[in-house]
Order: sequence, then structure tokens, then C-alpha cells
Amino acid sequence: MISLAGGNKMLLQERMKETRWTASEKEVVDFILNKQELIKDYSTTMIAGETYTSPSILVRIAKKLDFKGYVQFKNAFIEEVEYLKKNFKNIDANTPFHKMDSIMNIANKIAQLKHESLNDTLSLIQHDSLQKAIRIMQKSDAIKIFAISNLCFLSEEFNFKIRHIGKRSETYSISNTMYQEAKMTTSKDCAICISYSGASGELIKTVKILKENHVPIIAITSIGENELSRLSDVTLHLTTREKSYSKIAAFSSLESMALILDILYACYFKTSYQQHYDYKINLSKETEQRKIDNSIILEE
Repeated sequence: MISLAGGNKMLLQERMKETRWTASEKEVVDFILNKQELIKDYSTTMIAGETYTSPSILVRIAKKLDFKGYVQFKNAFIEEVEYLKKNFKNIDANTPFHKMDSIMNIANKIAQLKHESLNDTLSLIQHDSLQKAIRIMQKSDAIKIFAISNLCFLSEEFNFKIRHIGKRSETYSISNTMYQEAKMTTSKDCAICISYSGASGELIKTVKILKENHVPIIAITSIGENELSRLSDVTLHLTTREKSYSKIAAFSSLESMALILDILYACYFKTSYQQHYDYKINLSKETEQRKIDNSIILEE
């Protein structure tokens, strides 16, 4: 389970670089950052010896980064380093193409980025977290999906799929509507809350209202621990490669979100496979009145 420090959207290594340290603390922090995953072979005594400090300084560093102790910090640091070194070896999620690239180079790079984003997302999905999310959805009378800005399009698509297999589902895109709907949501329902940063003010306000009503919450957010993940009952992590704003577009994160929502839908579909399949097929047969000339997609 990737459980990184921080009350905001930064990765642990970013926080280590930006936190104010004493001179001796900074010496140790720089040592850890330079060693990367090799730090797992160092004891506190060894680190203290290499940096001419004391072992107790590592506990102070861990607590400044919101960890209970050095071991918890060390494990999170190593896990983050190993995650960041997997996949995405040949392409930058923020600037996947450059001004001198041909249009076909751009096409190939975008396809590669999406492929790597999917693989990265799949590596972050844990069986127990996914199973818990599906059970929450099963037990709920209705699924409420909360997101803001362009993420509302993903919410609408998921909402469309879920409603078309007979499950009550709703989504909201206007902040005032979100607050009101959260207030009217009960513990018999569940909420899916989507945010890359996990720190969007409107969404967090909505989540706090949901918590007051004891609504089970499924979070879809980045790997760094953030306010959304702390408030949720279960978190499904997104591929986390993009900066807040210094990117050409959210190619990677949107692909990751779409995959997680599709997996949630597919796994929920499986819980009553035949019932859901029959409902969807019958609904389509009775309501889709369109002439199809393409023999490839024409139904028998």
C-alpha cells in the first residue's frame, strides 16, 4: 500500500526538498535523497555515522513529515522511489512531445503515454481496496459521483453505464448542487469522489458534508496521501506523474481515472452478471431505434 506523507498533493520527495530543516537535518535529508532505494540497507546508526549526526535526528525528520517514526517514513520513501522508477522510462507525462516532433511522432508518443499510464495504474490497484470499493457499491441504495471541472465528463460516462444496468446513480457538476446533494445523501448510499490532487476546495467541502452524514466514500486520487484520501473509507490510486499545472494536458491522469472507473463498473457488473447483462440488453433493444448500415456492427 503506497501511503506517502503530506497534507497536500506533493510526493514525499518533493516535501523533503521543500520542508524547512535545521542544518544537521538537511544533511541527513540530502543523504537519503542521494541514496534513493539504497537507503533500505542503512540502519539509523549507519546514517548517523555517515552524516556525523545522531540516530534521534531521523525520528525528528520522520515526524516533521507526518510519520509516526523513522521505520514508517523509510518504508514509504523506498516504496515511492521504486514506484517512480517503474514505467514511464521513455516519456515525460507533462511534456510527452515537443515542437520539432512530426505529427506521426506525436501520435505515437501520445499512444505510448496512454499505454504506460494504463500499466502504471494497474500496478497500483490492490485486491483488498478494490474489493472493499465494490462491496460498498453493492450495499448502497444509490451511487453518487462527485467531481469538478473536466472530470465531470468522466463522472457522466460512469453514471451512464451504472444506470443502464439498473443501479441508481447520480452525478453533479455545479458546486452548489454538490453541497446540497451531499447534504441529502444518507448512510444507505455511497459516494465516489474523484480528484487528482485530492485537495480541491469544493470537493473537500462536499466530502466533509458526506462524512457528517456517515456516507461511505470511495476516493480516486493520486498516490500521495492527501485530504481526500484521509477522509475516505477506501482509496484507489491514480498514476501520479503530472505536475499541477506545468503540463501540456492531463493525458496521463485522465486515462488513469477512466481505467479505474471502467474497472469499478466491470467488477460491479460481475456481482450479478446475468441480471445486469439481461437488464442492459433488454433496455437497449427496447429503446435504441437507429438504422445501422455498417455490417460490422449490425446485430444479428
